[in-house]
Amino acid sequence: MKKLAIAALMTTFALAGCSTMNLDDKRTMVVEGQAMDVKVVNIPSLKVELAPHKAVCDVQTATGEMIKAECLQFRQTFQRNYTTFNGDIQGFTYEPGYRYVLDVRQEAVADEAAGVVKPVWYLNEVISKTAE
Repeated sequence: MKKLAIAALMTTFALAGCSTMNLDDKRTMVVEGQAMDVKVVNIPSLKVELAPHKAVCDVQTATGEMIKAECLQFRQTFQRNYTTFNGDIQGFTYEPGYRYVLDVRQEAVADEAAGVVKPVWYLNEVISKTAE
């Protein structure tokens, strides 16, 4: 029975790996003012600080067109500069005028239609919420 459970678990991992094969799992993002190529991976716990106001950023539409939008600004708690985040944090509602420290989970989600792996953030915990 134990061997069957282990075999099922390994098959699940193998199939999950196959579902993202041949998809672009690399992203270019600005970190501390420098453009860097990063790989989208699952991260169980990541502490981030959200700025009290959104910033204007470029967002790609489903048709591939770039448009201006308002995006959250985040940084890891040890970083000096903020980076724009053009997605939502699942389970979290942002209120302007507050500085947040959050514990989030990142999951690499396959978008087969676009041929990419996208990072999706989920709220683990609101660590602090401070009025600015």
